[in-house]
Amino acid sequence: MEILGDSVPNGGDPPVSLRSTLDIVKERFKEDEVILYLFEAYQIKGPEYSNRLLALVSSESGGTFAIIAFAYLRTPLTSVNELIVNKVFAIDDFFHIRQDCKGAIASQQFDLSTVEEGPIKYYYYPSESANYEEFFAKINSCQTLMAMNGPETVLNFRWLNDYRQIGEVKQELKKRESEYIIYKDIIIYCATWNVNNKPCWDSDGALRSWLGCSEQPPDIYAIGLQELDTPAKAMLNSTQVEASVAQWIKKMGESVHPDVEYEILQSHRLVGIMLTVIVRKQLLHNILRCRLKSVARGVFNTLGNKGGVAISLQLNEGNICFINSHLAAHMGYVEERNQDYQAIVEGMRFDDGRIINDHDHIFWLGDLNYRIQEPPGQQRPGPLSDAQTYELLLQYDQLASEMRKGKCFEGYTEGEIKFRPTYKYDPGTDNYDSSEKQRAPAYCDRVLWKGSRIEQLAYNSVMEVRQSDHKPVYAVFRVKIKTRDEVKYKRVQEEVLKAVDKRENDNQPQINVEKTVIDFGRVRFNEPCTRDFNVYNTCPLPADFSFKEKDIRAICEPYLQVDPSEDSLLIDSARSIRLKMHADVRTIRGLLKKIRASDNFDILILHVKNGRDIFITVTGDYQPSCFGLSMETMCRTDRPLSDYSQDQIKVLMNDNSPEYRVTMPREFFLLIDFLYKQGAEQEGSFPQYDARHTLNGNFNAVRDWLDTWSSDPFPGTAATAAQALMLLLDLPEKPLLEPFVEDLLTSKSKSRAMDYIALLSPPKRNVFMHLCMFLRAGIECQYYDMHEVAATFGRILLRGTECTAWMDYHSRCSQFMRMFIDTDTETMGNGGESGAGSGSGSGAKASGLQA
Repeated sequence: MEILGDSVPNGGDPPVSLRSTLDIVKERFKEDEVILYLFEAYQIKGPEYSNRLLALVSSESGGTFAIIAFAYLRTPLTSVNELIVNKVFAIDDFFHIRQDCKGAIASQQFDLSTVEEGPIKYYYYPSESANYEEFFAKINSCQTLMAMNGPETVLNFRWLNDYRQIGEVKQELKKRESEYIIYKDIIIYCATWNVNNKPCWDSDGALRSWLGCSEQPPDIYAIGLQELDTPAKAMLNSTQVEASVAQWIKKMGESVHPDVEYEILQSHRLVGIMLTVIVRKQLLHNILRCRLKSVARGVFNTLGNKGGVAISLQLNEGNICFINSHLAAHMGYVEERNQDYQAIVEGMRFDDGRIINDHDHIFWLGDLNYRIQEPPGQQRPGPLSDAQTYELLLQYDQLASEMRKGKCFEGYTEGEIKFRPTYKYDPGTDNYDSSEKQRAPAYCDRVLWKGSRIEQLAYNSVMEVRQSDHKPVYAVFRVKIKTRDEVKYKRVQEEVLKAVDKRENDNQPQINVEKTVIDFGRVRFNEPCTRDFNVYNTCPLPADFSFKEKDIRAICEPYLQVDPSEDSLLIDSARSIRLKMHADVRTIRGLLKKIRASDNFDILILHVKNGRDIFITVTGDYQPSCFGLSMETMCRTDRPLSDYSQDQIKVLMNDNSPEYRVTMPREFFLLIDFLYKQGAEQEGSFPQYDARHTLNGNFNAVRDWLDTWSSDPFPGTAATAAQALMLLLDLPEKPLLEPFVEDLLTSKSKSRAMDYIALLSPPKRNVFMHLCMFLRAGIECQYYDMHEVAATFGRILLRGTECTAWMDYHSRCSQFMRMFIDTDTETMGNGGESGAGSGSGSGAKASGLQA
């Protein structure tokens, strides 16, 4: 990457040898912004190194310098779209560059900091050492040039707003403003009056004669009052002062142009200085922002009898600032007035960070107190109402003189004065001061402006207002306010969004996926299946990918496996991903729960590091099986489960009605009937609890026999049937004896337990009673050990609750089951219902189990 040592303005033709990186970076800046130096650096975040390009830039319009730090993803740069603004460092009084003396590579690192950023650490490679020294010297040179500005100079860094972190879309829209911005005329009426501590008095319409002088109804009024009340009065009677202020605001609102409906936007007061902004009611929705600020001056520079108040607002796309100030009094206090002005400029920072000069249109009004300093013995040519006299007096105007010297109001403009001096009058008259002091007439009350597209239409005083020793002054302006053409803006915005989106895609690692829907087709219980798909890296960057964890704290549902779950792809490379699905005894509950709530098996999130996520839908068609279904769901079927589709069984699983086609599942009865008929062959057939999920080799044949209601011989042994029976009871989401598990575990007698059993749904109640009859019969024939069977089935039927944390949970489960299967206890009553089978333990042994 080449380093630039000579200034090359944007838009110029650099030598051929300096093209490439420089030309690309220049495209990010405006024509009046000059790149002084480019320096290649990097930052370290954890194990990662991130490239940075530091551009030292000057602005001809702002007269200031800054460093813009760009991030970029690849070298060499090929397009300006690859540059992303990372940090902005204004080279102002708060800017520092410091060589870091800590760390293992101390000689190749430095910090940049400003009042807004920092310290931000950067590193550079040893090969760049000479260039760093030159970069450092260039920065010092810029700081020296900045320091040569006098203390009264206001530095303009507004140009940096286009590069701060406002987002790529906003930056692009700002660059294309000319395509959608139009300018609408707004009439602004600025008025100022030192009321000399007089109460609001408007019986003769004096305020209307001051505020209603514009033929065309103004859009905005900015009205400044001074000496609204003295500090002493304000401290002695604040309630009276507030009432007086409210009366002034009310009267001013009633005295504006009568042909338009207005509303008071804001009023801001600092002791006796008040600024009120009144706007057309229909303009209110166009005012997007309004901020207030004041700066106190006067006694000890804090009392506030002098100082300024300001209101900042945004109208459409234009930023407007109104300032009302009352500066130091008396003929000889010129420097104090200049100091007041500078203090107001420096202290007037609104809470959104704007300063006065950050506005497009600035209007400064008030009692500025600059006097007419005539040479001794100067003889006026005529009366003070004569235009020739005004011209002569203004030659000795302190304000104009100080502005020419650059000591105050730099860049401001004032319209031509064609009215009498506004101070000092005998109140109630048009006569100048006749008191013992006989103060010289002066133009204390002024209105100035700064900014573009401002035309003054009127500037005058109102002689007929006589309550104060000052005459009120007004100025009318036509301002062309920057406004957005919404139709054009929408078109440009759409284009920008598309361009930024494409740029982001081009600058991000990205991969293509062969397919975003993985369909497993027919999925069966206890039969694994796999699907493969490819991912490709087609971008000019290596890409790291991984499947992202979701709210289930895993990358996928338990019945799915992804291999590999993460990997790296080189440029123009591909990788095969294998997705395995296995709905077995450990995962079937999760799959059935998912089917109840969703149409898909899962959605995988393929995350590309520093890129966009890709969503992959996993789907298929589950073939329902009896394993995992509740007893109620199976009792709602009218045909074998193999004849049902996934959508059909989903409807039955979500059916909470008490209506059933049968009162005991056929699959359950088929198993216990087969086992009962095996006689002594069933001895010891039930496995231990911990071994219940270890399936026999021909288990799937048993599954099909049950799911088809097959009339063929049972395809297995008594042990296979016993295991299938245990799984039929163990795999549903809720245990058979839910919701009375805790009640049953704490029941002290069989009769109390039977009260809860009677409250179960018919399918659950019948299954439990027939299971107990079957087990009791087997125990009587000594096919099963009563204690082992009680321990195993007790934990299956009473599983999955908070009770499992009890210290004696296992013994309680066994105790509960023994109440129903121990042959030494009293014979159970017939708990079956019509058509569900009947008989006691001995009856079942004698006559068989009836379906």
